[in-house]
Formats: sequence, structure tokens, C-alpha cells
Amino acid sequence: MYPKRAALTFFAVCMGIAAAAQASLPSKVLTELPGIEIAKTRTFTAESLYGYMNGGAELYLEYGFDTLVVTEVVSGGKDIKIEFYCMRDTEAAFGIFSVSRFRCNGGPRLTDHQCRSAYQLQFCKGRYYVSIINDTGTEGEQKTANEIAAYLIRSVADPSFDPVLFFDGGLDDDTMKGAVLIRGPLGIYNGIPGLIDALGEVTGYSALIIRKDQKTIGSLRFDTPSAASEFLKTVNSCIPADTSSINNQSAVSVISSQQIIVTF
Repeated sequence: MYPKRAALTFFAVCMGIAAAAQASLPSKVLTELPGIEIAKTRTFTAESLYGYMNGGAELYLEYGFDTLVVTEVVSGGKDIKIEFYCMRDTEAAFGIFSVSRFRCNGGPRLTDHQCRSAYQLQFCKGRYYVSIINDTGTEGEQKTANEIAAYLIRSVADPSFDPVLFFDGGLDDDTMKGAVLIRGPLGIYNGIPGLIDALGEVTGYSALIIRKDQKTIGSLRFDTPSAASEFLKTVNSCIPADTSSINNQSAVSVISSQQIIVTF
């Protein structure tokens, strides 16, 4: 069998959940990879996600989760599991990727946002976050994971997450390697636990957190101007004592009625 079938399964499920995304998904398969046998495919919705990952489901729901398709394949007698998450939007996909990556070890660059280790290859593109897990971490299994990932990436027409919405002019690759996007307390706890006291009670926002010049900088985009105003009323408690002045632009910058940049 070929991964063509797996990819079509992934996309068909997502298209069934969100018809508006249908136009952005591939209308035909670009390539086929031989030597892949599909052993099992399962689909999970928001209601059934708890049955797959127990306590971890809340994190995905906080970011904005639609559907998970888990496909187990066999290649060269080895088992590989592909977790294909359809998230609510591009920010949600990058967000869950940003708090899931761990000890990335480089390797060939397949897309803008990826993380590779011996046993796992993760990437996000468009509204999709994908985790490809192998059993033994051998060079052959890593090569197969790369091939599957490259195939899926080519099949996603949607663009990757762009930090320019949070930081004017965008961010360089090195900064993005450590960037974390959060939408609530679980994302903070999993990605940047040191900010749980500062942002744990904030609601109605997305924030891209980066490290630059030995400072932690957060660009918060709020759902409404009123949510941003509420944050400004309490923002002093989020800033260290030596920079707590609201007039200190290195501490708090109001970019617009719905965007605020804070240096912690």
C-alpha cells in the first residue's frame, strides 16, 4: 500500500469537519511512496480525544482542536505511528507544536517549523500538527519518517505560521526555534511555566513568547479591545519591580487596541 491512502484519509476527515478549508487542501496526490502498509487507522473528535490521551486532551482543546487521525503503518517490518491533528487554525497548530517539541537534533529541513529526534519527527503547517513516531530510532526508520513527512508537507497547500502577526517584520529562525505560542494556562504550564503567575489568569488572547537579548518578550493579541483593556489594568503585577512603570516602553507597549507587547 501507499501513504497516498493515509494522506487522503487525513484530509478527508478534516474536510468533513471544516468544509471551509476544503479549497486549500490538495486536489490530487503529488507523489507516492512504496513500501508502506497501513495496519490501522482511528479517528478522534473533541469528545473522544480523552480516550486516546487521557489527561493530555485539555491542552489540545485549549488551543483549538478539531480532529485527530492516528494511522499505524508498517515499513520494512517496523512499526510507525502517524498522529495527524487538525487544529482550529494556523496559530493553534503552531501553538501545540511549540509546547510539544523537545530536544530537536536538526537534520534536513522539510518545512518552516519542525523538530526531529531519533524516535519522533514533529512539524506543523497550515492548521495541521503532525507527529511521526517510530519504535527503534534506527537510521532506516528515521529516513522513512522523513519521507512520510515530506509527502504530507507537500500535500498541504496552506502556508506555515507567520510570526509577523505578533512581531512586525517577523522573527529570525534562531528566535523561532525557542518561540512558544500560548492561549491559556495549560499552554503556559507546558511551554513557559515561569510565566504562570504573570499570565495564568489572563483570558481571551493568543500570545507569542520569545527570548531575545536575555529578556522574555510576549506579544499578546486579544480577541476584543475590552479584553486588552482588562489586561492593562493588571499588567503592573506581571512586570518585575525594577521595570514596573506603565510608562516604561521597554516593559509595556500598546501596539493597538487589541495588541500589547510586554517584556517580563
